[in-house]
Amino acid sequence: MNMFNVLKEIALVARWDLMKLTNQKVFLAMRVTWFTIQILVFARVISLIVRKDLMESIGISDYYKFYLLGVYTSLLYTTAVSRGYIVAEEFDDGIVEYHLSLPVKRSVLAVGRVLGSGLSALLFTMPMMALVYAVIEAYNPVLILISIISAAAFAIGTSCFVILIVMTIRSTDLTDILIGAIDATLIRLSTIFYPLPIIASIQPYYVAALLNPLSHQADFLRILIFPEYELVFKHGVLPSILYIVGFVAGLLILAIEFYEKRLEAGGWK
Repeated sequence: MNMFNVLKEIALVARWDLMKLTNQKVFLAMRVTWFTIQILVFARVISLIVRKDLMESIGISDYYKFYLLGVYTSLLYTTAVSRGYIVAEEFDDGIVEYHLSLPVKRSVLAVGRVLGSGLSALLFTMPMMALVYAVIEAYNPVLILISIISAAAFAIGTSCFVILIVMTIRSTDLTDILIGAIDATLIRLSTIFYPLPIIASIQPYYVAALLNPLSHQADFLRILIFPEYELVFKHGVLPSILYIVGFVAGLLILAIEFYEKRLEAGGWK
């Protein structure tokens, strides 16, 4: 089998996840509506509560824009988690038996499912990304393209992380509880809402934020769109790039290997 055929089969498998988006038009419309209210109303209120002099003292002149990029990152993360969790439902429902009957190699099926989960999360959040970038007036096509690439990589890595949990626990109930706990913890122990200099005085919080993939993705987008923010985040942009690349590459390899092996066992029933 040549490389073109392999890539074609991977794309066909990935469509399994992408096609599901066509059945979620109403949900997507509701999500976009709620997100619009969130960033135009609630985010404005929160930015008014935050002390402007404190933000300016660390180099952030507009907390509202800082907050919006954090909110988008959290949305991308939770969406990628939900797309990865679909794998657990499919194993529980026995749909995996259908996948095993397809005339494709297990490795191709594993790669397609992993990439499909991440890319479907990206596509689902693209309207929200466009809305955020319109509000913060970020129109540079090169920066937008880089943002999309980084968001796609982060979504794939997050989906891989969830798939690894699913493949390890092999229980939808336990997976649901664990993922919910991890979701709440990672979002709160990150720089989604608070800049690193603000939380530096709380050492455990600071260390947790530095090790958190959400922090690196959010801060990368912030520095990308507002280069002056590089002075705010002491670690700079290069560590975030290396962290995201390592996060995605490592989890991608593990998730593909785990998924391929677990497929041989069929469903969970």
